[in-house]
Amino acid sequence: MSSVFLTGLLGEKQAAAYLKKQGMRILHTRFRTPHGEIDLIAQEKDTLVFVEVKARPNGKAGEGLMAVNAKKRGHLRYAALYYLQSHPWEQVRFDVVEISADGLRHVKNAF
Repeated sequence: MSSVFLTGLLGEKQAAAYLKKQGMRILHTRFRTPHGEIDLIAQEKDTLVFVEVKARPNGKAGEGLMAVNAKKRGHLRYAALYYLQSHPWEQVRFDVVEISADGLRHVKNAF
């Protein structure tokens, strides 16, 4: 396995642990669709949350967030629509969890 892959897996585990501590329930990890993968799908009260995790252990704050560009957001939207076809939900949002040398940053309603 590549170090980038392992960094991503560790980042997703760290993000999931953080979100659980914040009271969120993790429903799925690494949910694969024809449009790409959703790192985490969680529930916060009555809201379904699609979470993109960007782990940049040697990077600065903001670098991971910048990686969630328009193309990536489009893939995530299509993947979310695919999920919602078989798991209907009224209230949804997209969050980003960035893990960098500066720490963990959780951006709710990132896009």
